[in-house]
Parts: sequence; C-alpha cells; structure tokens
Amino acid sequence: MRLGKHSFKIICILPLLIFLFFFTLVPIIRLIFLSLQPLGDAAGRWFSLAHYRTLFTHAAFKEAFFNTIIIAIGSLSIELGLGLVLAMLLSRNYRYIRFLRPLFVLPLAIPTAVAGVMMTYLFTTSGWANRILSDMGLISLPIHWMAGGWQSLLTVILADCWKVTPIVMLILLAGLQSIDSSLYKAARIDGAGNLYIFRRITLPLLIPFITAAVIIRGIDAFRIFALPLILMGQNLRVIGTYAYLEYMEFNNPYLSAASSVVLMAMIMIAVLIYIKVAGKRGMAVA
Repeated sequence: MRLGKHSFKIICILPLLIFLFFFTLVPIIRLIFLSLQPLGDAAGRWFSLAHYRTLFTHAAFKEAFFNTIIIAIGSLSIELGLGLVLAMLLSRNYRYIRFLRPLFVLPLAIPTAVAGVMMTYLFTTSGWANRILSDMGLISLPIHWMAGGWQSLLTVILADCWKVTPIVMLILLAGLQSIDSSLYKAARIDGAGNLYIFRRITLPLLIPFITAAVIIRGIDAFRIFALPLILMGQNLRVIGTYAYLEYMEFNNPYLSAASSVVLMAMIMIAVLIYIKVAGKRGMAVA
C-alpha cells in the first residue's frame, strides 16, 4: 500500500538508479576486484595487495602521484582566488560589465581537446609565452615549457585555470547574488569599510558556495587527464595519464586498476577533509 503511494516517484528515479548501478557502482566494484587480484604465484588467495606494493615502488607512479597533488592544489588555489575576484567584479550592475559576462564564460564552450591544442601554440618553444617574456627582457633563451619539470607543472596549472575558472566564478557569482543587499546597507550606515564588510558579511555567507566550488573543482583537479596528455604526453604524468598508459601502452590492467583506486581514495579523503574543516569554520562564524 505504501509502495503504491510512491510508485510514480519510484518509476521516475528508477532509470537513474539503473544507470548509476550498471555504469558507476558495478565498474567501481570491478575495478577494486581487479586491483586486488592475486598474482600467479599466490594461488588459493581471495585477494592480494601485490599490485599496490608494486605501484608504490614504481618511480613513474610516485612522480605522477606528487604531480597530481601539486596540480590539484595549485590550480584550485588560483581558480578560487581568481574566480572570487571575477565574481565580485561581475556582481556589480554597471552597464559595461554586463557585456563582459559572456566573454569570461567563453572558455567553458571550448572542448578540452581543443583547449589543449590551443595551449600548445602558446607554450611551444617559439610560442607566444616565450615571445612575450623575451620582449619584456625577462628571458634570454626560450623556456621548454613542455619538456617536463616545474615549467610543465606550471603550464598545466595555467591551462587548467584558463579552462575551468569560469565554473568557480559562476558558482561564487550565484552566492554573491543570493546575499541580501540590506546587510550591506546596514553595515555602511554603521560605518563599516569594504574590507570589514568582505570579512564579516560576504566571506561567511559565501562558505557554502566556496565549499561547493572546492568539491566540484577539486574532484576534477585530481582526475585531470586530457590537458596533461595533450600538452605533455609522457613528459609529465599524472595519475590519470599513468593509469591510461599502463592499460593502453604497457598492457598492464592490474597496475592501471590499482592506480585508479588510489586516485579515487585521494579524492574521497580530500573532499572529506575539506568538508570537516569548512564545517568547523562555518560553526565558528555562526
């Protein structure tokens, strides 16, 4: 009888549940079992951590692991700061700013593969980045941006920021527009300055939107794949490209599965830590 009352709701969400089960839950379970599959000399065991032990002794994975963390933290930090500045700029009702909104959102309309190819023209040895730095007198020899090392990390971070900062900007812009303007008027009447208003009114009320932006972008930042693969190939590996190359190039699905599980665990841990920290700060503000 109770199911009859909710039958329409169940029918509506059933396709989504079926999709999530077969295309999300089942692949994840299969991936975990593949990463725990025993080696040939471990017959009789249900599972083995041998692939994980091999993974963490592999120099290429260690490099990909730290590259992923550096890119995620670096790109997310820049995107939050730049996205907040742009959101505050676009939240003003000046006439000329309204025409700038489509311009700032334009990178979202460009496919990642196309954006990666565009960035290769910017960061090649004879690209615009070296030309600008040379004309400014900052360098005497061209920088090999895509040859690996710190410059390649910086290249991927800048390319990722250009592509996805508009997402952070839109989330924070929605948060700014949801704040009651009477709060600002009351603060102005009491003689509060811009910095005080930002610290005591704007930033605390933006915490839920900052949390949403960090979670959405943080997940994408950790699982970055297309940009480093297009820009760097094998010169700069992240966990996503490491898993791809192990599966496609080196025919090793077990290491690929293990690295994918590690990446999934990294994302879950990072999100849980941030939610806990943001929750404490929100309670302190309240």
